[in-house]
Amino acid sequence: MKTRKDFLNSLQKAKLIVIKIGSARVSGEESKINDFLYDLVGDIRSLRDQGKEVILVSSGAIAQGKKLLVDQAGDQSLPNGKTTLAEKQAFAAMGQNKLLNLYESFFSRVNIPIAQILFGRKDLNEEKSFTNLKQTFRQLLNWGILPIVNENDSVSTEEINLGDNDILSAIVASIVGADLLLILTGVDGFLKENSKIDLFTEITKETENLATGPSGPGTGGMFTKINAAKLLLPFGIKTGIVNGEKKHAISQFFETENMGTLIANPELPHQIPNASEIQTHFFSFQSE
Repeated sequence: MKTRKDFLNSLQKAKLIVIKIGSARVSGEESKINDFLYDLVGDIRSLRDQGKEVILVSSGAIAQGKKLLVDQAGDQSLPNGKTTLAEKQAFAAMGQNKLLNLYESFFSRVNIPIAQILFGRKDLNEEKSFTNLKQTFRQLLNWGILPIVNENDSVSTEEINLGDNDILSAIVASIVGADLLLILTGVDGFLKENSKIDLFTEITKETENLATGPSGPGTGGMFTKINAAKLLLPFGIKTGIVNGEKKHAISQFFETENMGTLIANPELPHQIPNASEIQTHFFSFQSE
């Protein structure tokens, strides 16, 4: 029976890594955001110095937009009750540039140039659009530029519901044929009866039933993180769920055998799905 220790070597050999950051990591107190980003850019600089390629999938545009509105017009400017789709799109339009500027200010300190990629489901509908998107990722990586991806919130309708970008990050990992998707969250990993599970080689219905829903400023929760991992399993792409609030969580994941929760099955070969497979496989899941 495989244990987490058996995967440590293959994780360290991962070449292409997608890292997903939720809204909570880039919203709230400024000092807390700065501490997180300081560790993040250091860890990604370290991965790149080891010859690895990294793609960042980041939520947070809507949260940044809300903060911008409050800063300009006060708390009374925020909508009462449930936020409408139009309000979410407006917040995203306000906050996307602010979010990217925040990343730019930190990654420039470690000499990592960044580029923004926004896309949604429609970009995967046609083979030509899918190929162009895939080639754009590859060209940026070849140039040594860090792609930072978000869903196109300001014009999307269904994409905003993809679980705080958990499912989007799995789609990105599949498009580029990543070796690993690393999801940063606010807990130590998947918990069962207050005990962390170090490894899953499959995701069962029982596992899904134990996964909790959203909390905090995001919309995903553990349920969509587990489902993102489940969607990647058939393609032999590993998924790690780690506590992004811990110091240098990314580096620790590659250095220790019990950091977070790993979802991986060594019996399933690594493969890269095409546009049609992504459409039928990934978009069959809709977050609650």
